[in-house]
Amino acid sequence: MFGKEKSTWEELSGIFTAQEIYQQPATWAKTIAQIKNEKEALKKFMEPVLSDPDCDIVFTGAGTSEYVGNALYSYVNRYTGYHAKSYASTDLVETPENYLSRNKKTLLVNFGRSGNSPESVGSVQVADEVCKENVYHLFITCNKDGALAKAASTRDNAYDINLTPETHDQSFAMTSSFSNMMLAALLCFRLDDIDEAAKEMESVIAQGQKFVDEGYKVCEDLVSDFAEFNRIVYLGANTLKGIAQESQLKICELTAGTVTTTFDSPMGFRHGPKSVINDECLTVVYLSDDEYQRQYEYDIIKEMSGQRKKNRLVAVSSHADAEIEGLVDTFINFDLDAPKDNIFLGFDYILVAQVIALFKSLSYKITPDNPCPTGEVNRVVKGVTIYSYTAK
Repeated sequence: MFGKEKSTWEELSGIFTAQEIYQQPATWAKTIAQIKNEKEALKKFMEPVLSDPDCDIVFTGAGTSEYVGNALYSYVNRYTGYHAKSYASTDLVETPENYLSRNKKTLLVNFGRSGNSPESVGSVQVADEVCKENVYHLFITCNKDGALAKAASTRDNAYDINLTPETHDQSFAMTSSFSNMMLAALLCFRLDDIDEAAKEMESVIAQGQKFVDEGYKVCEDLVSDFAEFNRIVYLGANTLKGIAQESQLKICELTAGTVTTTFDSPMGFRHGPKSVINDECLTVVYLSDDEYQRQYEYDIIKEMSGQRKKNRLVAVSSHADAEIEGLVDTFINFDLDAPKDNIFLGFDYILVAQVIALFKSLSYKITPDNPCPTGEVNRVVKGVTIYSYTAK
């Protein structure tokens, strides 16, 4: 697994992280099968909300769980009459009246690896208080014994998708939980043509497996060859901006904050954030398949390629592109079967970020499974008090 024996990963305290990154393509197939199996029950649960032309669909979660919604909502908009939004549960709990309507039917899609974080529970409480009988809770979690899963069993207005148990990542950082929650939610809004959506994933799964088996070596070599990088930028358009956001968090977490991280869209990066570039900066650009979108990605790559000094530039693509490959230091090609929407590309692209983060963590002699052993940051957030809220 990633060039090391299981015993070596155990000695490095990285066995959970490595295994959970590696297992993703196999777990994606399981998630597809699960949502197909629950298709009719899900349609029955969501129909009262989605049939309302003035409904709200709100994705929520904290940290990585928030970024699931950030990656999804713009894509889901196209299938739901542009009613989808994504808000951090940390914002929702603190100021619910700014985000939730008391008058609209609301589908609150709550993501949580454990389903036990204080904000997960708090977001349910404030939504009940603000929306009253108008709220429907869809919990997408990886832990059948979590607080969200238990809450669903006692409510008529809640449905819990408990993903395959191995997605309940034991590592500090969320990896397979992130991608599988994203896939489950995506499929929930493609139930009427779920076979078509599943077909889109076939090549993504196959090429993702090739990457974790062999292709990962390009990332391992990148970390070794550009050992001095201590800043990283991830750039992605529309749904890939959410993937870029999750990408930068992974290396921040796994290096215990040693690497300075940021993310943006290819166009947005010029508007100030590009100031972060120095000689020790690695920039990773996620490329779209859509020709219109790709023009903007090409432009930022060409611009940054011409301005390069000692910093390095990486492009991640679903297919060969000799022109862009000639402009960057490293070109990663997943060689998918056909052009795809960015939402599908994100499943393979996130593997790149996770593997870079894993090997960068090891290069600093940090333990990936628990990069903050002194406890300032925890796998499941601690020390948060959720206060009683009364709707205004």
